[in-house]
Amino acid sequence: MGGLVKAEFRKIFSTSLWWALLIPVALLGFGAGWLGSSIVALIDAVEQFDRAVPLGLLSVSMSTNFSTIFAALFGAMAFAGEFRNKSITTTYLTSNPRSAVLAAKLIACSGVGLIYGLANVLFASVGGLVGAGRDFGGFGSLGDWLSVGAAAVLAMVLWTLLGVGFGALVANAVLAIIVPLVYKFMVEFILSLSLIESPAAGISPYLPGTAGNGIVANLAVPLFVTAVAGPDEPNTPRAAFEFLHLFFGGSYGHPWWASLLTFLGYAAVFIAGGWLVSRRRDIS
Repeated sequence: MGGLVKAEFRKIFSTSLWWALLIPVALLGFGAGWLGSSIVALIDAVEQFDRAVPLGLLSVSMSTNFSTIFAALFGAMAFAGEFRNKSITTTYLTSNPRSAVLAAKLIACSGVGLIYGLANVLFASVGGLVGAGRDFGGFGSLGDWLSVGAAAVLAMVLWTLLGVGFGALVANAVLAIIVPLVYKFMVEFILSLSLIESPAAGISPYLPGTAGNGIVANLAVPLFVTAVAGPDEPNTPRAAFEFLHLFFGGSYGHPWWASLLTFLGYAAVFIAGGWLVSRRRDIS
């Protein structure tokens, strides 16, 4: 297994895909951090608050919600791309059983997902410091920042693993790119809007994209409200939470760990499906 994992890392770092997709992750992280801290500075200039406004927590949530798609695309292409360039034939012929190949890809790609997650949090932090003029007040307490940052890294890794499972399932590079993009930014968006105020609204937190976003957002939003409202947090109206969730992801009243378990279930289903299909797929 060790040799297979090393081989997968060599495949990853010998191509430009991993760093090409890392660039938008870093840019989105920096942009979200800078925008969040700039908004805080603007608000503070108009009305002085008696406590810090940790919008940096929400910035990490926003950047993660958009950046995870690149982790999923990387994971999907790490597997489906081998079918496009026919290298999967050599991989399968020199590795037995095929399940070991999938396991090696999951391990190697999770390492890249970890890099993506750390880059997202790091650049969001740098962007926040630049926008705030090196003021750490917009990050909240150290514990809150570390909690949200860890959740963001975990979400990135899980999206990468889901992508690997999806790539193994479809084994088509075009579908591996188009389907995740269309689903996350069109299908689920339209579906979520249609569920608002409907009898089936309760299923919204369990949709794949919403669950993935909720890993960070359902942690960041309550922490942000608690930090801003202070002792008045229990009196904060539901509308305030729903407004924040609308822009930064997640669902009101849905705990982050429930989103984590839901998304883990989706990742497991795709990985299991990819494993079953890849065992019987013909290669040429």
